[in-house]
Amino acid sequence: MSYRNPKAAPLNLNAGAFKGLETLASDVYKFANEEKVRKGQLIGESIAAQQAIDDNINKMGLTLEEGEDNFENQIFEEAQAAKQKIAAQYDIVSKTFSSPEQRARAKAEISRLNNYPESLTADLATGKYLVDQFRKGLSVEPGKTGSISTTNDLNTLEVVKDMQSGGKNTKIETNSAGSRTLVTNVDGKTYKLNISNITNGLKTNPNQIIFNTVSDDLSVTNTYLSAMGLSGKTLDLPTLVSTGILKKESTVTAAGKSSEIYTVDRNEAYKAVAGLSEDLVKNPSNYTYTNSIWQDKLGNSITLKQALAAEGEEKVLKQIREYYVEEAIGASIANGISVQLPKTEKKPKKSQLEKSLNALVKGNVSKVPTREKNKYWEIEETTKKGIAGESDKVLTKYVDVVIAGQVKKIAETQIPLYTEGKINLSGWEAANSGI
Repeated sequence: MSYRNPKAAPLNLNAGAFKGLETLASDVYKFANEEKVRKGQLIGESIAAQQAIDDNINKMGLTLEEGEDNFENQIFEEAQAAKQKIAAQYDIVSKTFSSPEQRARAKAEISRLNNYPESLTADLATGKYLVDQFRKGLSVEPGKTGSISTTNDLNTLEVVKDMQSGGKNTKIETNSAGSRTLVTNVDGKTYKLNISNITNGLKTNPNQIIFNTVSDDLSVTNTYLSAMGLSGKTLDLPTLVSTGILKKESTVTAAGKSSEIYTVDRNEAYKAVAGLSEDLVKNPSNYTYTNSIWQDKLGNSITLKQALAAEGEEKVLKQIREYYVEEAIGASIANGISVQLPKTEKKPKKSQLEKSLNALVKGNVSKVPTREKNKYWEIEETTKKGIAGESDKVLTKYVDVVIAGQVKKIAETQIPLYTEGKINLSGWEAANSGI
């Protein structure tokens, strides 16, 4: 028995049916071409969006060397993650049979992610800026004007301190809105700094002060110097002594010169500065400035606000005044002031020779013995003109000699009693020298 295929049933196709098939084929072809073009555009947009992240990172000069900078590494990792998220969203949009709702959500996410490169690199720039400003402050000697102030927020100080050494203890946390917070864990303590907030603040005010620096208080010191009378290159010593600001401490003698040492009388100094610095404490607009003085200069661990609440204005003012009294003394006469006393003209003591000559002139004695045996001086008139110069009186040195059992005096030498109208003391001393 054999099998035969039944005759195929004839198709009853009219012109309308052929037209429908032709239209369908044309629509499918058109759709396929449009999808191809659409997907090509989406691929191009996706690549461009991802490249924008790389371009922004490169513009910031991000260099990646293993272990060099944890903050930069994390920024780079976030950038790579953003690129993957962008690619994933474009993948959803590019699917031929994705739903309108899926495409709408993906496009919204793409729109958000397109802003990611700018915010990411802006936060990277802020991180670098924070570190630069911190290092600049650290380059100034602690406590000096312009150095990092202890009044800064502890979270900011600890986070940036870690970042400037590589950020090994700092992680980036990004919330659903794309805002980034730096979280630093040191010695079991956690410190947080919202870096995106700082970025937004810098956009509004590029001159925003990031770190408080130690206040320049030279003007305060100068005010105290002036009130105490210690300003200027030359001090008015008599006035300072008379007002009691300076008191005599001691008199010292060195190398034959005597000097008086004067130091500041603190009690009198405090009286002189009474009333100063009240504006620093009582005027609210001076708070930031005074708080820096209070913590950075005076070394207090609590804030000015806390001190005022705990101790009151008068005690706070007393501490500030005492500090600046010492600052003023240190800037003027830290170790006291030395005043050399004028050398007193001491009247030379009359020598024994002068005394004996005066005794002869006055007639108190008739003769002055020398240290030589049997020799002495007498005043006598001379008949030899010219010997005595302007005077006819001379000083004659005699020696007693025994001749034939009798003592006779013999003149040995004579000098004028007066020269140029004055007693001839120098001649007298010369004639007696060596005796």
